[in-house]
Amino acid sequence: MQKFTRALTREIEIGSERLAVTLDAEGLTVRPVGSRRPPHKLSWAACMCAVAGEFASEDPPPPEEMAAAIKAIKAGAPKDEPAKDEQPASAAAPPHPEAPVPPAEAHSPVSSASPSPAHADSSVPSLLARVDRWLAVHRERFHRGLLPGASDAELAELKESLGGSLPDELQDLLRWHSGQSADVPGALEQNWSLMSARKIASSKKELDQQPPPGWRAGLLPILEDGAGSFLVLAVTEPGHPVLAFWKGTPEVNRVAPSLTAWLQEFATALEAGRYHEDPERGTLHRTH
Repeated sequence: MQKFTRALTREIEIGSERLAVTLDAEGLTVRPVGSRRPPHKLSWAACMCAVAGEFASEDPPPPEEMAAAIKAIKAGAPKDEPAKDEQPASAAAPPHPEAPVPPAEAHSPVSSASPSPAHADSSVPSLLARVDRWLAVHRERFHRGLLPGASDAELAELKESLGGSLPDELQDLLRWHSGQSADVPGALEQNWSLMSARKIASSKKELDQQPPPGWRAGLLPILEDGAGSFLVLAVTEPGHPVLAFWKGTPEVNRVAPSLTAWLQEFATALEAGRYHEDPERGTLHRTH
């Protein structure tokens, strides 16, 4: 059996999307074919934990999680059921819905499924409390860099700049934290960073005055990647769905039916260990 002497890249197709998968001595990376954006990365240690069903809380996994994964792998898959990657279709979890998006590190679209019984309260403040607890434990430095929530005066100023209307869900998000410190690198989810109430107002004004391709007046930015792309609320549509607006492309892609649904999916995935932080960039990537 040979060790890696050079990277090996192969193309796979999942959900009609062509992906380039590269294997090397460090782990694997995945990106859409032809994309020049930074790929998603996963170390072999984290892969081992995932295969063993011991999903890592961070990458690389701590020693105790690695030990549990190795023990599970040595024990082999249960003899009375197929291996994890061979589960029959009827037993497999339903596929996570995906909408076509430009090559990018976009958040996967969110379904409108009801919350699990363990978290029956799906209000925005309750969901943000779950996110906050996870960040405080797993991303302490990033959590400390979140700015205080917006005041009533700041929300009133934003509301006035938008013509007198401000979605309740967005008000709850801004009351939680109104942006994040530029001195602490990192993003809340994938490459998306929190915007302050004032940044939302100024960005909205600039985008409306000089609209890039695909932009329209009914979009309201709520998260940004720092390079001209935004997660937005479609405030003129029922439910105010969350869309991904990518700079330089005319498409605006649906991500979730509402901000509440987006937060529900995010909080649940965090608690299930489905995200890992890039230690260099501070971005938070979903691994599965």
